[in-house]
Amino acid sequence: MATQPTEECKAAGPPKKSNYKPKGKFSKLQDLPIYEVGTAKKVIIFIYDIFGWNEVSKNVFEFADDLAGSGPFSVIMPDFYRGEPWSVTEFPPQSDLQQNAFETWLKGVAADIVVRKDIYEKVLPHLQKANHSKIGVYGVCWGGKQAFLLGADADRFNGVASIHGAWIDEKLADSLQVPVYYGPAAKDTTVEVVKAVLDKKKFGKRCKYEAFLDQQHGFCAARGDWKNKAIKKGVDKAMKGVCEFFNKSM
Repeated sequence: MATQPTEECKAAGPPKKSNYKPKGKFSKLQDLPIYEVGTAKKVIIFIYDIFGWNEVSKNVFEFADDLAGSGPFSVIMPDFYRGEPWSVTEFPPQSDLQQNAFETWLKGVAADIVVRKDIYEKVLPHLQKANHSKIGVYGVCWGGKQAFLLGADADRFNGVASIHGAWIDEKLADSLQVPVYYGPAAKDTTVEVVKAVLDKKKFGKRCKYEAFLDQQHGFCAARGDWKNKAIKKGVDKAMKGVCEFFNKSM
């Protein structure tokens, strides 16, 4: 198991400032804070990067709102970190102390099992109660890995999408049992690595691949400077691709 940010993640730097005002609503599922936007029956579970969603990291709200409006979809974004994302001031973790702290955080607050338990015990029952039967998962960076992990369950999910996902490898790709939209940025795990595995699966032809080689890791999440026209162009392309994929998969 990887215990440190990937080199491309480190190179992307800290989150960029944004004054975006979310359009959705905030509530809680027991102890789990959630953000919801949209009223469509097709729903997407949005999983972000290590910086979570908060006043420091607002791009994810804008993408969630645009995703809901463009689909149209309903989007739900749980705060799996429960207000404890990785600190911007400690990124990238460099000293032994910082690296040990990051490993502890990744195995605790941000552990895969935490996401799985929250999804299965809180989020899915909430969605089922609202009569959502078509469910996809969209993830960026850390969330891209979580999307792959959840994509091993074809009984509950119709498709998953990963934009500049972190720690993606052949083993994760082979675990998938549903179609994927895979969009790596420069220096992320390449399309070729994932496609070579998924082409052998029955749903292989339903997968969609777009490489954003002119973009840096994190461009669709906290690290993207969306005031930059070139970066925003990549974000818009990803939005279009993800929407087309989920509308075909769900």
